[in-house]
Amino acid sequence: MTKKLFQFKQIILLLIVNVMYSQTTINYKLSMPEPQSHIYEVEAQFDNLPKKLKEFNFSLPVWRSGRYVLFDFAGDLLTMSVSNSKGKLLKWEKTDKTTWSVELNSSTSINIKYKIFANEFNARTKGLNSDHGFVDPSAIFIYAEEYRSLPLTLIVAPFKNWHVTTGLVEIEKNKFTAPNYNYFSDCPLEIGTQKDFTFMAEGKEHKISIFGEANYNFDTLKKDFSTLISYNKNFWGKLPYDNYTFMFHITPTAGGATEHINSTILGERAANFAKRDIYISSVLGTVSHEYFHTWNVKQLRPKGIAPYDFLKENYTKELWISEGTTSYYDDLILVRTKFKTAKSYTDDIATKVRNDRRRPGNLNQSLSESSFDAWIKFWKSSFHSYNFQSDYYEKGANVSLLLDLEIRKITNNANSLDNVMRSMFEKFPLEKGGFTVDDFQKNIENLTDHSFNLFFENYIHGTKPLPWEEILNNVGLVISVKDSLKEIDPGFTVVDQNGKAIVRNVIINSSAMSAGLDIQDEIIALNGERVNAKEIIEKITSMNPLTTIKITVFREDRIKEISFQPNYQTTPSYVVAKVKAPTSHQQKTYESWLNTTW
Repeated sequence: MTKKLFQFKQIILLLIVNVMYSQTTINYKLSMPEPQSHIYEVEAQFDNLPKKLKEFNFSLPVWRSGRYVLFDFAGDLLTMSVSNSKGKLLKWEKTDKTTWSVELNSSTSINIKYKIFANEFNARTKGLNSDHGFVDPSAIFIYAEEYRSLPLTLIVAPFKNWHVTTGLVEIEKNKFTAPNYNYFSDCPLEIGTQKDFTFMAEGKEHKISIFGEANYNFDTLKKDFSTLISYNKNFWGKLPYDNYTFMFHITPTAGGATEHINSTILGERAANFAKRDIYISSVLGTVSHEYFHTWNVKQLRPKGIAPYDFLKENYTKELWISEGTTSYYDDLILVRTKFKTAKSYTDDIATKVRNDRRRPGNLNQSLSESSFDAWIKFWKSSFHSYNFQSDYYEKGANVSLLLDLEIRKITNNANSLDNVMRSMFEKFPLEKGGFTVDDFQKNIENLTDHSFNLFFENYIHGTKPLPWEEILNNVGLVISVKDSLKEIDPGFTVVDQNGKAIVRNVIINSSAMSAGLDIQDEIIALNGERVNAKEIIEKITSMNPLTTIKITVFREDRIKEISFQPNYQTTPSYVVAKVKAPTSHQQKTYESWLNTTW
């Protein structure tokens, strides 16, 4: 479908639906006259409302797609006024934290004007400053539940010479349309002087939009992204969009990314573009993940979030599929497309095994529980998150890997998780209202003619240790302990936050916990010497056994010194290697799985 034909169909749909709903129309306008104030000015116009309607209720969402945590968008609303078509102010009141009610007094048209504060670029919700603006529509635009399925238009008034980049269809300059609010809410906008590069891939228009500076080459990006686009087209069978936009925010503190219906917003640091290996693991790895989401979660969606309920938590036990399985494929696809080697991938599996076995939370919380509790636990890290919670991203990816290899074994490599995902995509289109974990299991069993009850009871709904050795043997891989020497276990993990070494996890029953080390402590020195996040773990693990260490930290702007003697590591480091003499099945399955030769 050409872009002009798609635009024509959108306009016809707009006209047809307007007639069906007594010609009720919805039009938004977004302005930013003073971007340095971080304030957007919004107008929402609802015309031709039913004459008998006495009250008009509207709301601002409390969450955005792709991040399963509640936000306080309404708390950033600064001023509001509501008037009718003659400009007369109408009386309104707030009925809950994010909903308002207007007395229409026989008015059939209302204009809602409000100002909203926006300064959350890293959360990828709403941001505006003197450099650029970013909008996730669910964080900015109110909606009325009764009219949520109606088409709408948006006019953007960019600041000075700024321009708009978005997946929305542009019917006039800076005027966009969407078939309904659900679609609209899933189409973010970048507004500024970003650089846009357009290219064709698999017969569809794609765009790379970059805010910020880095040492990137568009031809390289185009070639690499086209490879991923073609792979996914062949994997899933079709591209479920008419155009697609990759949006980048390149800043010193950028990180994270969010998938959308026909676009993605990715935060990267300039250094991630400097070297090819870092670019592949960071930039391409993130692109691979978010682009796979175009099918897995944006089209193939769990029942609990299809359709979205924007006013409360949307509970689902399937996030380990939506996020975990996507996390499994993001790296696997880089191997299959030759961006990474099979050897590097199997080396990474050794790290996955150790991390899985080291995390106490994996034996305390199941994947289905982790998915369901995402709203209250996953995005709200606490002191004991690592110790008592599993991670539906990381463990979900691990279970997906093992599930893939188990399916290949049972079917003699005739089927795989690839077939399962394609089948699910065909059987559960978005308009049918989503799938459940039971649907997922039944689909596997139909393809394999084999019961997976025990697998799901043990590793999805239960917390039994993952059978790495047994299942990796299906593809001729064996796990062995790296060496016989006992390693020192620091008892904590750190993360680099803008150059600061911040304690991320403290492991239960470790010496570090007993000594009082806490999450969010900023480590500034080890035994009196300054260290960064990368160095501290390396230095501790290389020390002689039974050495007492002294860690200096900042906690709530006060210096504290913590001394303790690290434990021995109870979970060893592993090596994953190929067997010397694989069976025909092992070799064939390995080569098919990784798209490589033995």
